[in-house]
Amino acid sequence: MTGLIRKDFLVMRKALKSYLLLVGFYIFLAYLDLFDYSFIITFVQVVLAVLPITAFAYDEQAKWDRYAMALPLGRRGVVRARYLFVLVLALLTMALGLAGTGLLYLVRQADPLEMFITLMVSSAIGLIIPAILLPLSYKLGAERARPYLYAIIFIPVVAVVLLARAGVLDVSLLKGMDLLAPAALAGSAVLLPLGGLAGLFLSYLVACRIAAGKEF
Repeated sequence: MTGLIRKDFLVMRKALKSYLLLVGFYIFLAYLDLFDYSFIITFVQVVLAVLPITAFAYDEQAKWDRYAMALPLGRRGVVRARYLFVLVLALLTMALGLAGTGLLYLVRQADPLEMFITLMVSSAIGLIIPAILLPLSYKLGAERARPYLYAIIFIPVVAVVLLARAGVLDVSLLKGMDLLAPAALAGSAVLLPLGGLAGLFLSYLVACRIAAGKEF
């Protein structure tokens, strides 16, 4: 199990190094007040959420998936290793986000609650994206599932904007959240990644069923 997770990190090590350098550059710009920290957090979560799909595509190209499914771990074990890879990435990005929040607060006295809520929202997004894409990748293949990524990211944003302009969605309710106590806001924000974890677990069960019935 740990060997499969380590394999994913080794396969993606070049991409991870490139993303870390890019994130470091963005963080430097944020400390200079030239870039928005919330964008950096969301960018990191979305990019790292796509990495498991990229690793899946590499496995397909190398025909690794056919070999892996014949391992003693079984198909469920191989699927579990890929989802654990997602969890490890999510924990790493959350730890980096918390560290960045603390440093930014010390250097610029930025609002820690706002940055924490942004981190929780982006962490939920970083879990939801692979939760949707991984079962599709097992069902359709990585390349055929990749276009769904754009739908997952852009359709909700466009839908919210259109509903708000049509008056169907009352965005003024969000302003009322400022009246809540900071502890209540922080507690509510923590529920978002927990919901993402629940969605990832359901996704794992679906992916196991798909992998069990698929011919590799």
